[in-house]
Amino acid sequence: MKKVSIIAPCFNEEAVIEEYYTRLIQMASENAHYEFEFVVVNDASVDKSAVLLDAIATRDSRWVVLHLAANVGQQMALFAGIEAAEGEINVTIDIDLQDPPEVISQLIEQIENGFDIVHAQRISRSNESIFKLASAKMFYRFLSLTSPANLIEDCGDFRAFTKPVKKAISGFKEKHKYLRGLFAIIGFNQTIVRYNRDARYAGKTKYSISKMMNLASDAILNFSRIPIQLMFVVSTIMWSLGLIYLTKAMVSKFIFGTTVDGWTSIIFFQVFFSGLLLFFIALIGSYVGRIFEQGQSRPDYIIRYTKNMKDSDENC
Repeated sequence: MKKVSIIAPCFNEEAVIEEYYTRLIQMASENAHYEFEFVVVNDASVDKSAVLLDAIATRDSRWVVLHLAANVGQQMALFAGIEAAEGEINVTIDIDLQDPPEVISQLIEQIENGFDIVHAQRISRSNESIFKLASAKMFYRFLSLTSPANLIEDCGDFRAFTKPVKKAISGFKEKHKYLRGLFAIIGFNQTIVRYNRDARYAGKTKYSISKMMNLASDAILNFSRIPIQLMFVVSTIMWSLGLIYLTKAMVSKFIFGTTVDGWTSIIFFQVFFSGLLLFFIALIGSYVGRIFEQGQSRPDYIIRYTKNMKDSDENC
């Protein structure tokens, strides 16, 4: 039988874990011709998630748990699960049950039809705020216009992929990973399965506005050169306007013997463009900081211990 790995990151999800496990078991029983493993990466949760995960692992050997030593964020935790998975078919999903586990059967079916990557695209998103829906739409539109990565709109981290794809993804070693972009640029034979996204089963979202902004900045800085190109365009425009204004001032002074009015506006534009230059310096600093972090070659994550993971001396 082919082995299917279901991979999910987990951070403070004690209210969801048992229901997530129950629905996975039901899905697996309906696909009994596959062998399943359920990989959950505990991203240093501070609630009872670790206890619940270990309890399930004790009674079900298919339940593989990686406990990370420190919180590394959803994308890196998901990457840790991808590296640990052993399946011929791999499925990544969020543990909060907004992505219905029942859709996994459709994803696997498309893999069996010959596709290497199957993206789950949201038709609707229950209980999402207008701000989140609008900002997500603007983000995907902006990145599609400014990046060579052909991102699929309304696709998160719910997807299925084959073992060769898993090996290829594991080869990407950048420190600020944006997995949706990596799956978009990696190639292979890809398709889409559309589904209705549910509301969160229980608990609260762990993606604050600041975390969403960090994820968006990772996507833009990793997959778009527009910020650097924009600096060149704006600086050229500023230089041209400054040259025009200087020419006008010199003509007025030396030919017509008058001074140029509007020194208040000059001070305003000086302050404005100084702020713009500082912003560009900070932007360059972001790129340089990423180069610095990449050069340090620190591990992406550290595993504290594992449960039911084969060939690991971390088990306890």
